[in-house]
Amino acid sequence: MNVKQFREMIKSNSKVIVEGQKFKIQQLIKFRLDDGSHYIKLFFTNGYVLADDLEENMFILVKKIDTDFQQPFPKQVEYDNKKFKFTYQARAVAEEVTGEGEFKVGDAERFWDYETSTGDYLSLGLDEKTKERMDLTGKIVDNEDVSIV
Repeated sequence: MNVKQFREMIKSNSKVIVEGQKFKIQQLIKFRLDDGSHYIKLFFTNGYVLADDLEENMFILVKKIDTDFQQPFPKQVEYDNKKFKFTYQARAVAEEVTGEGEFKVGDAERFWDYETSTGDYLSLGLDEKTKERMDLTGKIVDNEDVSIV
């Protein structure tokens, strides 16, 4: 499923299947980036998070972790014996929120994203309201491995 189709079909009561594993949505958030673009972030009941990227037409499946990385973040980091290169930094504000969770409309997050050449993903994040870190790790998921039921 491509990201455009995903956005047209996703609802807060949807079940999402990623790589054969079924997930139940706890919170669905539409974030607006400072450049005016949007992304959808789904927080699942089991602690996983699925985010989309319309421009790149890709999905990222991650889970919250604790790291010791400190700002300013370097251009390359090592985590879990993998070398990650910096790819993107942004600030985003929650515009639409359904379900229960940490975010409310108007809440903002900042993140610094990193990738390996094999599709591993690391996002170093900060919740602007609570000042708590929201570091996530996981991987880029093939579009055909994402579906809605």
